Amino acid sequence: MTACFEKPERSCYNLVHYARLVPESHVIFITPPGCSRIIRLSAIEEGVSDKFTIFNLEEADLIAGSVEDIFVEGVQQTIDRLTDEGRRPKVLLSFTSCVDGFIGTDHGYVMSRLRAYAPDIIFMDLAMDPINRETLAPLVRVHRTITALFEKSEPARSVVWLGKWVPPEADDALAAKLAERGFENRHLLDCETLDELRALGGAAANVAVTKIMLPVVRELKARLGTPYFNLADPADPESLSEEELLNL
Repeated sequence: MTACFEKPERSCYNLVHYARLVPESHVIFITPPGCSRIIRLSAIEEGVSDKFTIFNLEEADLIAGSVEDIFVEGVQQTIDRLTDEGRRPKVLLSFTSCVDGFIGTDHGYVMSRLRAYAPDIIFMDLAMDPINRETLAPLVRVHRTITALFEKSEPARSVVWLGKWVPPEADDALAAKLAERGFENRHLLDCETLDELRALGGAAANVAVTKIMLPVVRELKARLGTPYFNLADPADPESLSEEELLNL
């Protein structure tokens, strides 16, 4: 017998909030029940249960090696159901959890089948695996995947805030200064359509609210040429100074 502990509550911010950051999307979780429990609770609390579909993996599924089939068939069924309901998503975020790394699910095979099944949908293959120490933290990887949708577009006098779950308050010191200079403070949560989210790639600059967003804003700088301001560490040599940001 093995002693186990299941956390009886869930944190304030978790993967449920990612669904709110990507417009015209649907999120699928393919995880053991213990992992999906916090998602169900938060989705109910936030009133966004309709944006989630959960497939629970049982021990027998892991032993039998049938996870790839469950993954593919579950996503295909979800796409068909949403299409019948008139809610076919433009983006589908699929999440696995820590156990997926142990059983070695073939994600390349899964994604190739799904993209062939629904070529009009953007599939994001994601993981919430905090025990993984070989790659970037899950929070960073998910933000990086979402911001990969940003496209170089018509330059806009706007600044995108990244690493904050909600838009900055109107009385936020930096946001207020930017507004006074004629900049629009933008946030992923403001976007109502996928095209609107893509257009964030035309922002004058990005603001990294926390240090963990540095890989994200640096990647955007390299790909789109968008400068960034490191709010957590203004001494960052790659970052704009506050004066440079305000005078863009």
